Amino acid sequence: MRHEIVFGGFGGQGIKVISSLLAESAHAAGKHAMMYNIYAAAIRGGAIFCNVIVSDDNLLGAPTTTRPTAVLAMDANAVEVYEKEIRPGGVLVINSSLVAMAPTRPDLRVTRVPTNEIAEELGDIKFTGMVALGALLEQTGVLPLGMVAQCLEKTLPPYRHHLIPANVKALARGAACAAGRPTELVQPVRP
Repeated sequence: MRHEIVFGGFGGQGIKVISSLLAESAHAAGKHAMMYNIYAAAIRGGAIFCNVIVSDDNLLGAPTTTRPTAVLAMDANAVEVYEKEIRPGGVLVINSSLVAMAPTRPDLRVTRVPTNEIAEELGDIKFTGMVALGALLEQTGVLPLGMVAQCLEKTLPPYRHHLIPANVKALARGAACAAGRPTELVQPVRP
């Protein structure tokens, strides 16, 4: 199985962190992964797009995609740029806190998650990226939540390790919202 995922939004939403976390988690799960990111001139507030490719097979070539299997759109610009590029039957996860527009393609599996509101309920808007990643994991099945939770310690810098329990809750809340079920506790998977 091969997943080609585009994460799009603006600096400060945690796009690079969640993209790195997904790639790191894929490696920990014994899969092959590559990540590539593009920043605008201004880091905080500027446009950012990251490509993450996860595969059961070896990856050759550049870590970019022109026909993603899934897009995580944290702002309207990401929807405008990538909706038309997603493969038929692909997944589009939208941050409904910032994106009011409705997708136009009927052949996509679209999930709208109010990531900002959920992050604020958890105590900090900085969790919005983790909420979104949880929703993406739920909709794509690329990796189990527990595997991603396990890799938080390796991906986050040591001065942020005290936030790991809150990040695990954010992942779980995003997944639960995307699935339309009550919030569940997620336990990290130990290999």
